[in-house]
Amino acid sequence: MKSLMGLILILFSSFAQADTITIGSKNFTEQAILGEIMAQLIEEKTDLKVERKFFLGGTQFTFNAIQKGDIDIYPSYTGTAYIAILKQSQILPAHQTFLYVQKEYLKQFNLVWLKPFGFNNTYGFGVLKSNPRFQNIQTLSQIRSFANELKFGGPHEFLERPDGFSGLQKAYQLKFLEFVGLDPGLMYQAVVDGQVDVISAFTTDGRIQKFGIQLLEDDLNFFPPYFAAPLIRKSTLEKHPKLKGVLNLLAGRINDDLMMKMNHAVDLKSQPLEDVAQWFLVSEGLVAGSLPASKLNQRAKDFWNYALSQKDYVFSLTLEHLALVAIALFFAMLVGLPTGILLTRVDFLSGPIFALVNILQTIPSLALLGFLIPFLGIGKTPAIVALFLYALLPLVRNTYTGIKDVSPQLIEVSKGMGLTGFQTLRHVELPLALPTIMAGIRISTVIMVGTATLAALIGAGGLGDPIFRGISSVNHNLILLGAIPSALLAIVLDRFLLLVQKLVQKG
Repeated sequence: MKSLMGLILILFSSFAQADTITIGSKNFTEQAILGEIMAQLIEEKTDLKVERKFFLGGTQFTFNAIQKGDIDIYPSYTGTAYIAILKQSQILPAHQTFLYVQKEYLKQFNLVWLKPFGFNNTYGFGVLKSNPRFQNIQTLSQIRSFANELKFGGPHEFLERPDGFSGLQKAYQLKFLEFVGLDPGLMYQAVVDGQVDVISAFTTDGRIQKFGIQLLEDDLNFFPPYFAAPLIRKSTLEKHPKLKGVLNLLAGRINDDLMMKMNHAVDLKSQPLEDVAQWFLVSEGLVAGSLPASKLNQRAKDFWNYALSQKDYVFSLTLEHLALVAIALFFAMLVGLPTGILLTRVDFLSGPIFALVNILQTIPSLALLGFLIPFLGIGKTPAIVALFLYALLPLVRNTYTGIKDVSPQLIEVSKGMGLTGFQTLRHVELPLALPTIMAGIRISTVIMVGTATLAALIGAGGLGDPIFRGISSVNHNLILLGAIPSALLAIVLDRFLLLVQKLVQKG
């Protein structure tokens, strides 16, 4: 009977998974808009459910995710594929680049390029129009004579890519003073504030006009064409062949100006990307419905009204965040508390065990997630494992310290009364150590609530999702939408655990 039930559950799980596809995106606004457009169109035209994992990371991160099956689809760019993934250097015309990439991706990776959306988001070299250094400067070659005085800012990924910073300097024979790694959403503010002089801007970014940025011409044609198109796993298309026709409805519908307008709406008008995607689909007649023309251009609401309009979104993210913390805390307590107790009985183990948990605590959060991803993929599993590891030190140390601080005289009295070692632990040591142990649990919980915001970077959801969306789009409402509930959640959980401690002590 159990075997039959297990088989039914497996079949049910497989069926459920077959009806769901996952769309991912890189960590900037345009990618998320395109991902949301595809998601809404698929939901409208098919019976499939769509899981969204936006703002995941750079090129290699999302490419690895789709190869491993953590995501099924994401919008990619032909130039990125041609140079960064396929390691080609000869610049080809746009159509030839697409055909080459399409052929090689299918051959090497079993990934299918569908028809391009229509726009070319290549790199531009942005400088501040009002900067007197760049008066009468129109091309990148013209800054060669004073490049060694300039700071160049761009995404960290731009430093690593073959079509990035090193290749750019070599092609133009430039030597900049410094490369400053910046989040894509912060580049424009950095050049306005004078923290950098030149940035690797995206030519369809709506912030170019807003911040008074001038794009210098790539006069040596260093960059290939970067036409955006849906990239999908071949196995996903084989399971759901209708997806090809549905996504190809988007072919050629988005030109450079329209993409810049949608980016501008999200980045500078604080419009939810869901609304912008819907506006596009309705205006193109791809889905039924109507939106007022002013919807795309309305002024940003104040945070309170904005938060109220997003209450369902925040509530679902808070539940995701709470679940990550609760699961990780459960397993951390399951391991950490007994380990702390064990070390009070087997003292020679305390040195190596504390050394290990101390080392775990010093590993940067992003580095730990990066280490876990190759083994566990993206999603909730690596996030929970990372949170579990970070929670161990306060739990083990406080349990150990709390028990060790119990007066030896009380333990001797307990033995004189005939209590066994276990009875002494249960009735004397643990009750007296409870405040210290609970302090460790509370510290671990608060640490995990804060650290769990990073889970959004690997598609695990939670309150980090609006924070990183907001950082990428310089949208303070979105940042606060994640940061405030996260802080409140930490406070509420800490107070709740304190109440639990008081009730246990009274009992």
